[in-house]
Amino acid sequence: MDFYKYQGAGNDFVITDNMDLTLGEKSKIAAEVCDRRFGVGADGFIAAEPSETSDVKMAFYNADGSEAGMCGNGIRCFSKFVFDMGIVDKSEFTVETGDGEKHINIINSSELVTEVKVDMGFYNEITQIMCSIDDGGVIAGYQTEKNAENDSFEAFVTHLGVPHAVVFADNAGDGMNTLNTLAEKFGHDIEYSEKFAPARTNVNFVKIIDKEHILCSTWERGAGKTLACGTGACSSAAAAYLNRGCGDAINVKMPGGEVTVSFGKDCTVFMQGTAVLTFKGSVLG
Repeated sequence: MDFYKYQGAGNDFVITDNMDLTLGEKSKIAAEVCDRRFGVGADGFIAAEPSETSDVKMAFYNADGSEAGMCGNGIRCFSKFVFDMGIVDKSEFTVETGDGEKHINIINSSELVTEVKVDMGFYNEITQIMCSIDDGGVIAGYQTEKNAENDSFEAFVTHLGVPHAVVFADNAGDGMNTLNTLAEKFGHDIEYSEKFAPARTNVNFVKIIDKEHILCSTWERGAGKTLACGTGACSSAAAAYLNRGCGDAINVKMPGGEVTVSFGKDCTVFMQGTAVLTFKGSVLG
């Protein structure tokens, strides 16, 4: 299998052309090629396939082999891939995903880097909850009022392509380092908490810098702690926009890079950022 390796804000993906639909069991392939010790290594596996409704279809799999409806950084990399490979021959096109059709705009297309703008669709109602996390890293229960104790966080739950919990860590004194620590400490147990069963959830820890800038560290469902998450950036920005007084264009900085998330009429979310081809090769056997 020939593959191309891309990264967007440090989120990396193995992408292949399956327009002839000859690939075998994609879930198994994904788990094997995404393994960082015995495979290529990636946060996700993506196959380009024909679509009856859009210009092309994005089949996306997490690193553990589970299928996901959508990936924000992944669709930027996928869009550059199908554009570079001539699978689509126009700079504005549509992609079929498990979360519906997405509209793509290739902002510029140099040999190595393409900036891509994605119409992510609509954010649904963002529900505010209180979650208290005990010392073992398990959600102990929801509260009706904010608790200022050390491991109690205000959180917002939404679904933007995939489910997300956004946790505002306002007292993250040293910024990204603290957010990364929180994601490592609590991400897994929040993902698998019975409160989010059976689908599980992505978890984003966020610190607001000002009305146009936020920091975000994400624990991804099925992938673990990653350097970036596009749908997580969008969900975090939406929660900040709707509930924390941030503006309608927000720079979201993540450990691996940054994207710009903006909001249009009727709750439309747009994400813009780069995608980079890092190398290409073949998987043997």
